[in-house]
Amino acid sequence: MTIKFGKKGDNVERQLGERVVKTFVHDMHRRNHRVNFENYFTSTSLLEDLKVKQIYACGTVNSTTKNLPRLKEDKNMKCEDYDWATSDTGLSIMKWKDKRSVHLLLNFHDPENVVEVRRKENDGTQVKVPCPKALDDYNSNMNCVDKFDQMKRTYEID
Repeated sequence: MTIKFGKKGDNVERQLGERVVKTFVHDMHRRNHRVNFENYFTSTSLLEDLKVKQIYACGTVNSTTKNLPRLKEDKNMKCEDYDWATSDTGLSIMKWKDKRSVHLLLNFHDPENVVEVRRKENDGTQVKVPCPKALDDYNSNMNCVDKFDQMKRTYEID
């Protein structure tokens, strides 16, 4: 099977990220898997579709994406604050303020669940800070992808 990404005929394909994710998770329907992806792939329609198929998903999202609710402005948030909203379709959007803001769109976590994570301060000490469970899970899973990419590069053959 040949899959072409990016163009349909002479036209640039719209919703390419959504189609890529759907292609890769096609065999996961109703198996309660979790997938994480970056903002290029994240859309409300994709997460709603995956939720119907019982594929749990979480992805970073740009704050300027259409049809997302307004959350607190950065100037009104201090470090470690977070804000969230849920839709009537079961999606949640979450914003967590660290050194900069991180926005997540997800279809399975309760946005009120908070865990403590370790953060390294400028002087090298580590402190525990509250963090939404969804963001902690996202970071844990995306770190696996980053480590895999790093190791793969080490062993690539020209």
